Amino acid sequence: MRKRAKQSLINPKVRRKQQSRRGKLILLIILAIALSQLIAHHQRILASFGDYLIYQQEPQGVDVIVIASNWEDTVLRARGAADLYTKGMAKKIFIPRMARMRGAEEIKQLGINVPENREVVTGILQGLGVPSDAIETSAQEASDTWDEAEETKNFIEQKKYASVLLVTSKYHSRRAYLIFKDALKGKATVISIPSSYDVAYPESWWKHRDDAKAVFMEYLKLFIYCWRKVF
Repeated sequence: MRKRAKQSLINPKVRRKQQSRRGKLILLIILAIALSQLIAHHQRILASFGDYLIYQQEPQGVDVIVIASNWEDTVLRARGAADLYTKGMAKKIFIPRMARMRGAEEIKQLGINVPENREVVTGILQGLGVPSDAIETSAQEASDTWDEAEETKNFIEQKKYASVLLVTSKYHSRRAYLIFKDALKGKATVISIPSSYDVAYPESWWKHRDDAKAVFMEYLKLFIYCWRKVF
């Protein structure tokens, strides 16, 4: 019977090749296992990405309800905030002033009135029974969620408030909560309550065009926010 050559007697070049082949084989086996697991559980994995973005806490009484601004989801967010106000969760609603649409000032000079987002939100809230003296807003325009959080910080410092209910869309809720929590750190407690009127499908978001777009955009913005925090 032919004896196997001792490891010490094998040519170093041959030994390196054998070790390289074994390493590649092990790597291929690991990749094959990982791929098989991904295929077997891909729906559960994808669903977890959608679920993570939706951050909802238990509602409780606070000093003020804050509505994160957005044209597309204005009605949904305003209705969610109105419900919380009606339930007695707060006596005030704060609307950060969203940056006006481009060209709004020019068209206004022609005698054409283009309402601001906060005016639309105010109209919806009043139509849903929220009195005008319960609605507050800011003078400074906010161009993104961080700006809104900063305007909220200025507002609560003036009013000496210490707790906030943050109302926004479902997929936006995780990022908005993190931003507001960072901006209001040491100033106020933030409780995330995404609007119940926002219909989302986190368990199958990749099958719905609007959900897929929202999830991809939120993860991109979340990555950018975290990147800026670190660097």
